[in-house]
Amino acid sequence: MKNFTFLILASLVVTFFNVPISAAASYSTAQITNNEYDDDTPRISDGGHVVWRGKKNGSNFEIFLYNGSTTIQLTNNNYDDYTPQVNSNGHVVWREWNGTINKIFLYNGSTTIQLGDNTYHNYAPQINSNGYVVWYGWDGLDNEIYLYNGSTTIQLTDNNKNDYDPQINDSGHVVWRGNDGSDFEIFLYEGSLPATQLTTNTYADHGPQIGNNGHVTWRRNDGNDWEIFLYNGSTIAQLTNNAFDDWEPKINNNGHVVWYGCFDGADNEIYLYNGDWHTLTINTYDDRNPQINDNGHVVWHGTNEIFLYNGSSTVQLTDNIYNEQFPEINSNGHVVWEGHDGSEYEIFYAVPVNQTMPCIPLLLLNN
Repeated sequence: MKNFTFLILASLVVTFFNVPISAAASYSTAQITNNEYDDDTPRISDGGHVVWRGKKNGSNFEIFLYNGSTTIQLTNNNYDDYTPQVNSNGHVVWREWNGTINKIFLYNGSTTIQLGDNTYHNYAPQINSNGYVVWYGWDGLDNEIYLYNGSTTIQLTDNNKNDYDPQINDSGHVVWRGNDGSDFEIFLYEGSLPATQLTTNTYADHGPQIGNNGHVTWRRNDGNDWEIFLYNGSTIAQLTNNAFDDWEPKINNNGHVVWYGCFDGADNEIYLYNGDWHTLTINTYDDRNPQINDNGHVVWHGTNEIFLYNGSSTVQLTDNIYNEQFPEINSNGHVVWEGHDGSEYEIFYAVPVNQTMPCIPLLLLNN
């Protein structure tokens, strides 16, 4: 097992500043669905592909993909299809629940194939730019981690404890949380087995994320609250050390981390670590679910609106009476989210005004 140097960095001074908020004049926004059914959970790739699920027939969700030129309906069945993910080549993975078994499917740009088998449940697929897919699935005893490498499926874990929530980077390295018999720890697969156990403690470690540089972030319950940790390839650093909960860290390919936490004890704010600590929001309402791209730009939703930090100032992308939530951002600064139009949720797309808005056909699902 590797030995890791452990540092507590959060005792350093956190930079608090009021990031100026401007209107969305620097961004152009388009609505890419307009129908009488819910469309939600959009994801966007660095190639500008957008995937989401829509309840076309009013009773179950199907998967849709904008591939750069047209919108394709990838599924058409009587089952619910969930959690779509898309890579930079427009390849898509998702989970289907057929009423009996949860299955994993992969669209590779031309055909759709099933990954795993029909015997047990499979969940939470993730895909990298090479089309490698990871997920966790039941083996008859407990949940294990599986990796599809483009041709074959490799079982990364084989034990009598549950393993969950795998994430994969473009090198095919995988992180997940696994139960060691007393609590959950973080594990890292770097191309050979057995995987490296990054954490060994008596606390719960959850929600690992990995960047292309191999850096890993996660949250840990220290017995009082949740804190944020970062592994930089050799050293584990504790990024927060406070008396409130810090949640859902996300990491970019430069090792920069964003998360949200209730620092003032009243509501959640957005925090950024990019070598220094920054507070991106200071207000009286909840800010949640931040995402970060490789330029260090951050999106989140707060008070039912969408915000974007561009490295120097914050842009408010929406301003209406409806609920806007769960934004995603790609490396070009393109943003997608789900927004309510007064009747149901639709998908929205925003780009900087100095870039050309993709000509995405408006998807009507009423028929």
